[in-house]
Amino acid sequence: MGDDNNQIRVAEVPLRKWLQAEAKTNLNDKRIIIRKTTVAYAAAVLLQEAITIAPLSANKISLDNFIVRTKKQQDSSSLEADNIAGVDMISEKLSSTIIDPLNKGEPPSCDIEEEAGKKMVVVLSSLPGRNALAFEQIKERTICHLFGILLYQVYSNLDPFLEKNLEGLYGDNTAKEGLRLTYSTLRELGSPPNICMLVQNLAECKCDNFPCPHNTYTSLNEVGDDLQLLLLKPDRYLFTSNAFEGGRQQIRLQKGKLYGRDHEISLITDAFSTVCAGKSVALFVEGYSGSGKTRLVETVMERVNTSGGYVLAHKFDQLSRGGALLQLISAFDRLCVLIRTQTSPQDLHIIVNRLVETFGKDLSMLKRLLPEVQGFVAPSKSFGKQVPTQDDTRMNLQSVCFILQHFMRAVSSKPHPVMIFLDDLQWCNSMTLEVIQHVLCDEAPGANCCFFIGSYRSNEVASNHAVFRLVEALEASKITTQKLTLDGVKREDLHALISDALCIFPRLARDLSTIIHEKTNGNPFFFLEFLRSLEDRGLLRYTVRLERWEWDDDQIRLERITDNVLFLLSNKMNGMKMEVQMALKVLSSFGIKVSEKIVTYLCTTSQFSNILSGVEDAISEGFVSRVGEPACYAFVHDKVREAAYSLIPDDGKDEFHSKVGEAIRSVSNGDSLDDTTVITIADQINHNVSALKQTSTSMRLEVASLNHKAGLAAMSRSDYVTASSYLSVSLQLLPDGHWQRSYSLSLDTFLATAKVAYSSGDMDKSEAALKIIFKEATSLEDKLDAYDLYVNLLHSQEKGEEAHMTCQDVLAQLGEKIPEFVTPAESKEIIEETVLLVSNLSEEKLLKLKEADEKSQLVMRFIILMIVISYFSKPELLPYLNLRVTKLTMENGLCKYSLVGLIGVSFVLCNVNTLPKECAQLGFKIGALGMSMLQSHCDYSDMKSRVNHGYNNVLQHTDPVQKCAERARKGFEFGIASGDNVFAFLNANGEIRYSILAGANLQDLLRDTDKYLALVGHHGSTLSRTYMMIYRKTISTLIDNGEYTGGTTENKEKGTANKTAYPDRLSETLSFHKVLQSFWLGHHDRCHHHSEKLLETQESGKHHRLLTLFYHGLNSFVLLRKGKFTKKCAHVYKVAHRALKEAEELSRWNYRNKVYLLEAEKYSFQGYNKEARTTYAAAIMAARSSKFCHEQGLASECAAFHCMRVGETEQALKFFDQARICYNKWGSTAKVESVSHEMDQIRRGRSESPSKDLAVI
Repeated sequence: MGDDNNQIRVAEVPLRKWLQAEAKTNLNDKRIIIRKTTVAYAAAVLLQEAITIAPLSANKISLDNFIVRTKKQQDSSSLEADNIAGVDMISEKLSSTIIDPLNKGEPPSCDIEEEAGKKMVVVLSSLPGRNALAFEQIKERTICHLFGILLYQVYSNLDPFLEKNLEGLYGDNTAKEGLRLTYSTLRELGSPPNICMLVQNLAECKCDNFPCPHNTYTSLNEVGDDLQLLLLKPDRYLFTSNAFEGGRQQIRLQKGKLYGRDHEISLITDAFSTVCAGKSVALFVEGYSGSGKTRLVETVMERVNTSGGYVLAHKFDQLSRGGALLQLISAFDRLCVLIRTQTSPQDLHIIVNRLVETFGKDLSMLKRLLPEVQGFVAPSKSFGKQVPTQDDTRMNLQSVCFILQHFMRAVSSKPHPVMIFLDDLQWCNSMTLEVIQHVLCDEAPGANCCFFIGSYRSNEVASNHAVFRLVEALEASKITTQKLTLDGVKREDLHALISDALCIFPRLARDLSTIIHEKTNGNPFFFLEFLRSLEDRGLLRYTVRLERWEWDDDQIRLERITDNVLFLLSNKMNGMKMEVQMALKVLSSFGIKVSEKIVTYLCTTSQFSNILSGVEDAISEGFVSRVGEPACYAFVHDKVREAAYSLIPDDGKDEFHSKVGEAIRSVSNGDSLDDTTVITIADQINHNVSALKQTSTSMRLEVASLNHKAGLAAMSRSDYVTASSYLSVSLQLLPDGHWQRSYSLSLDTFLATAKVAYSSGDMDKSEAALKIIFKEATSLEDKLDAYDLYVNLLHSQEKGEEAHMTCQDVLAQLGEKIPEFVTPAESKEIIEETVLLVSNLSEEKLLKLKEADEKSQLVMRFIILMIVISYFSKPELLPYLNLRVTKLTMENGLCKYSLVGLIGVSFVLCNVNTLPKECAQLGFKIGALGMSMLQSHCDYSDMKSRVNHGYNNVLQHTDPVQKCAERARKGFEFGIASGDNVFAFLNANGEIRYSILAGANLQDLLRDTDKYLALVGHHGSTLSRTYMMIYRKTISTLIDNGEYTGGTTENKEKGTANKTAYPDRLSETLSFHKVLQSFWLGHHDRCHHHSEKLLETQESGKHHRLLTLFYHGLNSFVLLRKGKFTKKCAHVYKVAHRALKEAEELSRWNYRNKVYLLEAEKYSFQGYNKEARTTYAAAIMAARSSKFCHEQGLASECAAFHCMRVGETEQALKFFDQARICYNKWGSTAKVESVSHEMDQIRRGRSESPSKDLAVI
């Protein structure tokens, strides 16, 4: 530091001498102007302080009363300018220090300080004989006048001739003569226009009669403000010559600057900081069109990008309202491109792993919705060719919601937050906003880091608009939700904008900004267009001679305009060349933007060959800009687009659209068009469908084919509402005899219509379209996809018998006869044959098989479909059907249906009660083989939910039941994602069922069940609702015996509406849950009755039988103590214990605690106190280890009653307390109260006659 200071030379140079030295430096003109302005600003600050200290005379406001302090390196060239350290005022002993001197290219600030150097402190000089009267005689306007003369000298370089002419400027009589020298002379010397204006306005302060009295200064504070502005924005206020473009001075709007929105910008920035901390935020911005909503949101976009985030932005418009969901999905697809191009390989690897965990290793479900995600992973490998299926088109709105929700969960994070900006939500439909709701309302812990911003025109949305329902839903889901209302900018902010735009001092623009604010109410877009219109009409003009803007306030004040900016824009457009107007009309007919490819097509048509020239002129006029990649032409504002669209007469709009669409179709016919282009053409042509119906047959077929393609494009993105509209047009345009004239188009259109209706939940419309196909299609091959869909439709409506017969009929036509029924003896033989066939199977052997031919795959496809139906309607056929798939595989070759069949074989071997445990062990092996090969070699995403459901029924015998619940939840997610609603909800049932058995918290489980019930009700699945209501009743019973959680009468009625659809399965489920409910309620006779009823049926599921045996075994000891059913109950324990011991060999996690508890109850009943106590402890420990808090509580309760029976009251209290804690964790209020009652009985001294057994609640 010391050495550096020795290198600095500090000097105090009189201002006059400093100006002379400046002229000799090697600085360019701009640097000199900036340095002089720096000194001028410092002198103004000193004078502002000086007038508060003592009277000032003319000689004190002169060059000789100021000193410039400079700093310079010792070894610098003599011609190099010194750094300006400060300016001092000699007579008043005031000093200013320049902080960040501008000769380094930075704006300065001046702090007044006394000579001792204390900043912001001014000490009065000791001036003897100060005359107060003299002080009062000096007017500040005079001081301004004198300061103007000083600045005139500073900027005129002390020219001797000019200085001679200054001698008379100190008197009143010659003031006007000096004014003629100021502006023009300084301009000739190279001073910037605003410097000249400033000096002239200062000099005018002493003149009694001058042209613009409102332009003169009234105080030094005003002078200081203007000088500071020159230094803060030198490129705008000092050096404005670069504003010329094409020989014309431009209004210089400051890019990226928002006036009067500091508070709003701060709020958005803070909201994004919350997102970066790991919490999703929703922000809604409302305001009139042109209020600056989009510009406001754009202020945070750059910050998102630089922080590692991704910005997904889309603008809706009026013409695209029907396809809003399709546009949203396309926007998410573009997000995939951003992620791929902006993410490091390491972070991209993490994202891909998250996606694979949810969607499978090849992301097949995600690819169907977002094709650009294919850039994340290598193509999947699969053995052989797969017969195409139609399941990939079954995705519905819930599928879209699920996929996008989980996609966002994977790709957004604290390091990589995602900003979703949807502009003009007033044009958005409820479905699209429902998707946004699901994406944001992800309940998974730390689900996503999403910053959603939605803007809408507050004056164009009704109170019942979907955007307000979205706000309510987000708030109800505890998503941080904020709303910003943008009104017009305040007058002062508009004042600053116009000052900046015209590069003039704010004081000179005040009157103009006031007039504009009054006429536009501060609407940003409106007042900018009004400003431009003033320029276009010469009311605001740039004077080249004076190099500044001029206007007439009175003339502008008389301008009569409407309160709508469309008036200004339309007037301007109507005055342009016809080819520009035509270009604007065409572009506006596509909405807010249109791809460059479409414009290129139009250029090749005779009607629109000059459109590109018109587009270029529209760009130069500022109406349109070329944006994006791939390139698009976009209107700069939606109001500009509206003005352009208004050029087309209202009664001719449909015809104009159709004309444009037909022109594109005619020149693109035969080209391979992408989905976006197809949809764009169809949207245009479809404006005039009634006219199309009158055209030739060939024309109708061509447009029908176009709409069919557009419908398929919309289907591929799961926008079924939009797809339905295109397919509807296609059907309308098909001519009479179309099945003969255009068979393939007819077949494809009706099949697509059926799929869209099915996915939208309109089963009647879907069935009607399918039956037309069955009637008109000429071959079985052409009907197969329709039959597949029809069977799924029937199954979803619980028409199992009809679905079964349809599969049987199709298989018969394929040459595969399926028996009507299979006897138990035949079933036994089939299983034995199956065991022999699969016992030596391995992956190596299967991979050596040839690929199955197409017919074999079709047969297996429909047998697998029949297996799904038979599981509910004819379970006795399952062994035969699964064996048949395996036989076909061994005879005709391998395909994915072969592997699904192996899992079906596994299900049979593991769940038939009469089979030995060796069969179950083989079943586990075969199931694992089939599942492993499916995951390694096949894309089975269309069947993933049903495969998951079947395989979970195998693994329930080996895996922890909690894991089965998690797997069932995954199966639900797979089903929702792929549109397989039937198995999605069956998996949801499985999740609830396994969670009940696992002892999950009952309160949480009730909430989850009600959520599933709401979804099931939305999709009208009576099968799933029936089962779900049974589970709900059990949960409610276990919580409080249904007292407060029993649900509504409506739910109860809906839950039992279709009991007879699959009576056998339903009867088994009802019986099991009655066992469960009666056991936990302490209704021992009922429990015995329902257990006996379920166990006497050999067809009941093995898992239900095992758990029923557990409860039946425990319950039998209670009955034995009461002397009831003695012979039957004595036998129950042996059967239950033997079965559970076998089950324990497969899953100690699920069954060990149950075996211990049964044994403990036996020891207790037999009077073996020591063994009982030890075994109760083992049961409690095993239940705790397996995280079965309910069964831990049960074992503790049983141990407590045992202690009561042997007189160990204190120990009983401890066990009861443990049970109470466990039941409280389980969420069972009823059991907590029951155990608490027993404890109260003991504490009150009534233990002489305790219940000594599981009590009735």
